[in-house]
Amino acid sequence: MAEQVEKLIPSKLGTKEYWDDFYALEQQNFTENSDDEGEVWFADVDAEDKIIEFLIDRTASSDTARNDNCPFSRTSTSVIDLGTGNGHLLFRLRSEGGFMGRLCGIDYAETSVVFARQILAKRKDEHQVNDPVNNITFEHVDLLNLPNDMKNEAWDLVLDKGTLDAIALNSEVIRDGMTGVDLFPTVVRDELVRVGGIILITSCNFTEEELLQLFSVEGLQVWKTIKYPVYEYAGIKGQSISSVAFRRTK
Repeated sequence: MAEQVEKLIPSKLGTKEYWDDFYALEQQNFTENSDDEGEVWFADVDAEDKIIEFLIDRTASSDTARNDNCPFSRTSTSVIDLGTGNGHLLFRLRSEGGFMGRLCGIDYAETSVVFARQILAKRKDEHQVNDPVNNITFEHVDLLNLPNDMKNEAWDLVLDKGTLDAIALNSEVIRDGMTGVDLFPTVVRDELVRVGGIILITSCNFTEEELLQLFSVEGLQVWKTIKYPVYEYAGIKGQSISSVAFRRTK
């Protein structure tokens, strides 16, 4: 359970105001220079490359080629990206990974969503994104307080690259005496991922063992992990980032 993991020290990075301001600046930079599509999180450890490689390796090329190791097809898998920022991960999944199903990015910073939509429009104009049925979308949504029309949409794949980290930096009680990091696993399980679907969490604030503790809730089972380069300091080995995929079993 979440309470077994040491709480992080609250930070401005856990506030909505910080991210509203951050993406307003990113949007302004993009308006002045359309080649500047903003920051790619965890780029220093090639996390996005590893995530995309991981997802390609574990999805089938067609619906008929699916199996236990590759339960989803890149032609139809639906993907929701939590705290999507500039949408960069979704764009790469479409253009490089060949994920042609419905892709949706959500973020509680409205400036982030406006920014991602502007980049999408630019990429469509430049034919960098093949989106014939407009099934890449970006929505202004607080994932811890989803509107009724977004609950239980049953996504095949739920991605989080750093959003849990930011949520954990806010100690505010959301409801029922629980903070955002306390609520996160069950909200994602109950309201976003379908039974049999996958939740892939990538974090720089939590170790693999801590992610396993946070997501040790009924109905979620560890599926796969992504391995990153290991560092060693003062005889202690570790890695600066962790990615764990959980499967919803019921």
